[in-house]
Amino acid sequence: MPWNTTDHVAKFLSVAGDFVHSRTDRHTMLLSALAGVRHAAPPQGDGPLFGWWGQDGDGAVTAAFVWTPPFLLALSSLPDGAEEELARLVAADSRTAANLMTDERSGRAFAAAWTEHTGLGTHTRLASRLFRLDALTPPNPEPRGRSRLAKEADRPLLTDWYTAFTQEAGDMPADPTAFVDDRLAYSGWTLWEVDGRPVSMAGITRSVSGMARITPVYTPPGERGHGYGAAVTSAVSAAALGSGTPDVLLFTDVTNPVSNRLYTRIGFRPVDDFVMLALDAPGR
Repeated sequence: MPWNTTDHVAKFLSVAGDFVHSRTDRHTMLLSALAGVRHAAPPQGDGPLFGWWGQDGDGAVTAAFVWTPPFLLALSSLPDGAEEELARLVAADSRTAANLMTDERSGRAFAAAWTEHTGLGTHTRLASRLFRLDALTPPNPEPRGRSRLAKEADRPLLTDWYTAFTQEAGDMPADPTAFVDDRLAYSGWTLWEVDGRPVSMAGITRSVSGMARITPVYTPPGERGHGYGAAVTSAVSAAALGSGTPDVLLFTDVTNPVSNRLYTRIGFRPVDDFVMLALDAPGR
Protein backbone atom coordinates (compact mmCIF):
# COMPACT_ATOMS: atom_id res chain seq x y z
CA MET A 1 0.00 0.00 0.00
CA PRO A 2 1.53 3.35 -0.99
CA TRP A 3 2.00 6.36 1.22
CA ASN A 4 -0.57 9.12 0.80
CA THR A 5 0.84 12.64 0.65
CA THR A 6 -0.36 16.22 0.55
CA ASP A 7 1.19 19.67 0.83
CA HIS A 8 -1.88 20.98 2.68
CA VAL A 9 -1.65 20.79 6.46
CA ALA A 10 -5.45 20.93 6.88
CA LYS A 11 -5.91 17.90 4.62
CA PHE A 12 -3.22 15.99 6.53
CA LEU A 13 -4.79 16.75 9.89
CA SER A 14 -8.27 15.78 8.67
CA VAL A 15 -6.98 12.29 7.84
CA ALA A 16 -4.03 11.68 10.15
CA GLY A 17 -4.64 14.15 12.95
CA ASP A 18 -6.14 11.61 15.35
CA PHE A 19 -3.17 9.29 14.85
CA VAL A 20 -0.59 12.04 15.34
CA HIS A 21 -2.30 13.29 18.50
CA SER A 22 -2.79 9.78 19.91
CA ARG A 23 0.77 9.64 21.31
CA THR A 24 1.96 13.12 22.10
CA ASP A 25 5.20 11.73 23.52
CA ARG A 26 6.23 9.48 20.65
CA HIS A 27 4.96 11.96 18.06
CA THR A 28 6.51 15.02 19.67
CA MET A 29 8.69 15.82 16.65
CA LEU A 30 5.72 15.62 14.27
CA LEU A 31 3.62 17.87 16.52
CA SER A 32 6.42 20.42 16.85
CA ALA A 33 6.95 20.41 13.09
CA LEU A 34 3.22 20.99 12.53
CA ALA A 35 3.26 23.88 15.00
CA GLY A 36 6.27 25.31 13.17
CA VAL A 37 4.49 25.11 9.83
CA ARG A 38 1.48 26.95 11.21
CA HIS A 39 3.57 29.77 12.73
CA ALA A 40 6.34 30.10 10.15
CA ALA A 41 6.50 32.52 7.27
CA PRO A 42 5.80 31.01 3.83
CA PRO A 43 8.87 29.02 2.66
CA GLN A 44 11.20 30.54 0.08
CA GLY A 45 12.08 27.16 -1.42
CA ASP A 46 10.40 23.78 -1.21
CA GLY A 47 7.32 23.71 0.97
CA PRO A 48 6.49 21.03 3.53
CA LEU A 49 5.11 17.62 2.64
CA PHE A 50 2.82 15.56 4.86
CA GLY A 51 2.31 11.82 4.56
CA TRP A 52 0.34 9.00 6.14
CA TRP A 53 0.24 5.22 5.84
CA GLY A 54 -3.00 3.26 6.21
CA GLN A 55 -2.42 -0.45 6.09
CA ASP A 56 -5.27 -1.85 8.20
CA GLY A 57 -8.36 -3.26 6.56
CA ASP A 58 -10.48 -0.44 7.97
CA GLY A 59 -8.14 2.18 6.52
CA ALA A 60 -6.82 3.30 9.89
CA VAL A 61 -3.68 5.45 9.77
CA THR A 62 -0.72 3.55 11.26
CA ALA A 63 2.21 5.86 10.43
CA ALA A 64 2.82 9.47 9.44
CA PHE A 65 5.54 11.97 8.61
CA VAL A 66 6.00 15.73 8.43
CA TRP A 67 8.76 16.82 6.07
CA THR A 68 9.96 20.43 6.32
CA PRO A 69 12.81 21.05 3.86
CA PRO A 70 15.62 21.89 4.19
CA PHE A 71 15.49 20.63 7.75
CA LEU A 72 13.89 17.48 9.07
CA LEU A 73 11.65 14.65 8.02
CA ALA A 74 9.94 13.78 11.33
CA LEU A 75 8.63 10.23 11.20
CA SER A 76 6.45 8.10 13.46
CA SER A 77 7.16 4.46 14.18
CA LEU A 78 6.87 2.38 11.00
CA PRO A 79 4.78 -0.76 10.51
CA ASP A 80 6.39 -3.55 8.54
CA GLY A 81 6.66 -2.73 4.86
CA ALA A 82 6.18 1.01 5.16
CA GLU A 83 9.93 1.68 5.15
CA GLU A 84 10.39 0.36 1.62
CA GLU A 85 7.68 2.56 0.14
CA LEU A 86 8.94 5.56 2.09
CA ALA A 87 12.47 5.09 0.75
CA ARG A 88 11.08 5.11 -2.78
CA LEU A 89 9.00 8.22 -2.07
CA VAL A 90 11.87 10.21 -0.56
CA ALA A 91 14.31 9.19 -3.29
CA ALA A 92 11.90 10.23 -6.03
CA ASP A 93 10.93 13.59 -4.51
CA SER A 94 12.70 16.76 -5.58
CA ARG A 95 12.92 18.06 -2.01
CA THR A 96 16.25 17.87 -0.20
CA ALA A 97 16.17 14.92 2.20
CA ALA A 98 19.02 15.81 4.51
CA ASN A 99 17.86 14.38 7.84
CA LEU A 100 15.21 11.99 9.11
CA MET A 101 14.25 11.43 12.75
CA THR A 102 12.34 8.47 14.14
CA ASP A 103 12.57 5.78 16.80
CA GLU A 104 15.65 3.58 16.70
CA ARG A 105 13.90 0.45 15.36
CA SER A 106 12.20 2.32 12.54
CA GLY A 107 15.44 4.14 11.79
CA ARG A 108 17.28 0.87 11.28
CA ALA A 109 14.50 -0.40 8.99
CA PHE A 110 14.45 2.78 6.91
CA ALA A 111 18.26 2.91 6.63
CA ALA A 112 18.32 -0.62 5.23
CA ALA A 113 15.49 0.17 2.79
CA TRP A 114 17.21 3.41 1.69
CA THR A 115 20.44 1.57 0.90
CA GLU A 116 18.57 -1.26 -0.83
CA HIS A 117 16.61 1.13 -3.02
CA THR A 118 19.23 3.80 -3.77
CA GLY A 119 22.56 2.05 -3.23
CA LEU A 120 23.46 4.95 -0.94
CA GLY A 121 24.18 4.98 2.76
CA THR A 122 23.06 6.77 5.89
CA HIS A 123 24.85 7.74 9.06
CA THR A 124 23.57 8.50 12.52
CA ARG A 125 23.80 12.20 13.17
CA LEU A 126 22.27 12.05 16.66
CA ALA A 127 21.33 9.19 18.96
CA SER A 128 18.82 10.48 21.49
CA ARG A 129 16.73 9.19 24.37
CA LEU A 130 13.23 10.62 24.78
CA PHE A 131 12.18 11.31 28.36
CA ARG A 132 8.73 12.19 29.72
CA LEU A 133 8.20 13.94 33.04
CA ASP A 134 6.58 11.60 35.54
CA ALA A 135 6.58 13.49 38.85
CA LEU A 136 8.67 16.63 39.13
CA THR A 137 11.28 16.44 41.90
CA PRO A 138 13.10 19.79 42.09
CA PRO A 139 16.80 19.68 43.02
CA ASN A 140 17.36 19.51 46.76
CA PRO A 141 19.29 21.46 47.75
CA GLU A 142 18.65 23.94 44.97
CA PRO A 143 21.71 25.83 43.71
CA ARG A 144 22.14 29.51 44.34
CA GLY A 145 20.15 31.84 42.17
CA ARG A 146 16.71 32.01 40.66
CA SER A 147 14.92 31.55 37.36
CA ARG A 148 13.37 34.25 35.24
CA LEU A 149 11.84 34.50 31.80
CA ALA A 150 14.20 35.83 29.17
CA LYS A 151 13.34 39.12 27.49
CA GLU A 152 14.34 41.03 24.38
CA ALA A 153 17.45 42.44 26.06
CA ASP A 154 18.72 38.87 26.47
CA ARG A 155 18.58 38.22 22.73
CA PRO A 156 22.36 38.48 22.06
CA LEU A 157 23.16 36.14 24.96
CA LEU A 158 20.52 33.63 23.91
CA THR A 159 21.80 33.68 20.34
CA ASP A 160 25.40 33.11 21.44
CA TRP A 161 24.44 30.28 23.79
CA TYR A 162 22.13 28.62 21.27
CA THR A 163 24.92 28.72 18.68
CA ALA A 164 27.33 27.17 21.18
CA PHE A 165 24.76 24.49 22.04
CA THR A 166 24.30 23.45 18.40
CA GLN A 167 28.06 23.31 17.89
CA GLU A 168 28.55 21.08 20.93
CA ALA A 169 25.57 18.86 20.17
CA GLY A 170 26.30 18.47 16.46
CA ASP A 171 22.69 19.45 15.91
CA MET A 172 21.12 20.54 12.64
CA PRO A 173 22.19 23.98 11.48
CA ALA A 174 19.47 26.57 11.85
CA ASP A 175 19.27 30.33 11.75
CA PRO A 176 20.03 31.09 15.42
CA THR A 177 18.47 34.55 15.28
CA ALA A 178 15.18 33.27 13.88
CA PHE A 179 15.14 30.38 16.35
CA VAL A 180 15.75 32.67 19.32
CA ASP A 181 13.22 35.26 18.15
CA ASP A 182 10.52 32.64 17.68
CA ARG A 183 10.95 31.44 21.28
CA LEU A 184 11.02 35.00 22.61
CA ALA A 185 7.69 35.66 20.90
CA TYR A 186 5.88 33.23 23.21
CA SER A 187 8.10 33.47 26.34
CA GLY A 188 9.82 30.22 25.46
CA TRP A 189 13.20 30.99 27.07
CA THR A 190 14.09 30.79 30.75
CA LEU A 191 17.38 31.82 32.35
CA TRP A 192 18.89 30.78 35.66
CA GLU A 193 20.87 33.63 37.13
CA VAL A 194 23.09 34.12 40.16
CA ASP A 195 23.38 37.63 41.58
CA GLY A 196 21.74 38.94 38.43
CA ARG A 197 24.18 37.13 36.11
CA PRO A 198 22.78 34.46 33.73
CA VAL A 199 24.53 31.11 34.17
CA SER A 200 22.23 28.67 32.34
CA MET A 201 19.28 28.64 29.96
CA ALA A 202 16.46 26.36 28.85
CA GLY A 203 14.01 26.70 26.00
CA ILE A 204 10.65 25.05 25.49
CA THR A 205 8.50 24.45 22.42
CA ARG A 206 4.97 25.74 22.05
CA SER A 207 2.42 23.63 23.86
CA VAL A 208 0.57 21.41 21.37
CA SER A 209 -2.18 19.02 22.46
CA GLY A 210 -0.99 19.25 26.05
CA MET A 211 2.63 18.50 25.10
CA ALA A 212 5.73 20.68 25.21
CA ARG A 213 9.38 19.68 24.82
CA ILE A 214 12.25 21.30 26.67
CA THR A 215 15.05 22.15 24.25
CA PRO A 216 17.75 23.28 24.38
CA VAL A 217 19.25 23.21 27.87
CA TYR A 218 22.64 24.87 27.92
CA THR A 219 25.15 25.88 30.59
CA PRO A 220 28.44 27.47 29.48
CA PRO A 221 31.50 25.32 30.28
CA GLY A 222 32.74 27.65 32.99
CA GLU A 223 29.44 27.43 34.90
CA ARG A 224 28.98 23.66 34.83
CA GLY A 225 29.05 21.39 37.85
CA HIS A 226 26.86 23.59 40.06
CA GLY A 227 23.44 22.15 39.24
CA TYR A 228 22.26 25.13 37.21
CA GLY A 229 21.08 22.99 34.29
CA ALA A 230 18.91 20.83 36.56
CA ALA A 231 17.54 23.91 38.30
CA VAL A 232 16.54 25.74 35.12
CA THR A 233 15.03 22.54 33.66
CA SER A 234 13.01 22.04 36.84
CA ALA A 235 11.82 25.66 36.71
CA VAL A 236 10.71 25.34 33.07
CA SER A 237 8.98 22.03 33.81
CA ALA A 238 7.09 23.53 36.77
CA ALA A 239 5.99 26.49 34.66
CA ALA A 240 4.73 24.19 31.88
CA LEU A 241 2.77 22.07 34.33
CA GLY A 242 1.37 25.20 35.95
CA SER A 243 0.17 26.51 32.59
CA GLY A 244 -1.85 23.35 31.96
CA THR A 245 0.64 21.33 29.87
CA PRO A 246 0.67 17.82 31.38
CA ASP A 247 3.14 16.15 29.00
CA VAL A 248 6.61 17.66 29.41
CA LEU A 249 9.30 15.96 27.34
CA LEU A 250 12.97 16.27 26.50
CA PHE A 251 15.64 14.46 24.51
CA THR A 252 19.07 13.60 25.83
CA ASP A 253 22.24 12.35 24.19
CA VAL A 254 22.23 8.56 24.63
CA THR A 255 26.01 8.61 25.05
CA ASN A 256 25.95 11.19 27.88
CA PRO A 257 25.34 9.36 31.18
CA VAL A 258 25.58 12.60 33.17
CA SER A 259 22.57 14.22 31.53
CA ASN A 260 20.58 10.98 31.59
CA ARG A 261 21.12 10.66 35.36
CA LEU A 262 20.41 14.35 35.91
CA TYR A 263 16.99 14.28 34.28
CA THR A 264 16.05 11.02 35.97
CA ARG A 265 16.79 12.61 39.36
CA ILE A 266 14.31 15.43 38.77
CA GLY A 267 11.51 13.12 37.66
CA PHE A 268 11.91 12.30 33.96
CA ARG A 269 11.50 8.70 32.80
CA PRO A 270 12.69 7.20 29.47
CA VAL A 271 10.16 6.55 26.70
CA ASP A 272 12.31 5.23 23.83
CA ASP A 273 15.53 5.79 21.92
CA PHE A 274 15.46 7.85 18.73
CA VAL A 275 17.91 8.49 15.90
CA MET A 276 18.48 11.30 13.47
CA LEU A 277 19.77 9.89 10.20
CA ALA A 278 21.64 11.87 7.58
CA LEU A 279 20.80 10.47 4.17
CA ASP A 280 23.48 10.20 1.52
CA ALA A 281 22.31 11.44 -1.85
CA PRO A 282 23.91 11.68 -5.28
CA GLY A 283 26.48 14.43 -5.44
CA ARG A 284 26.80 14.78 -1.66
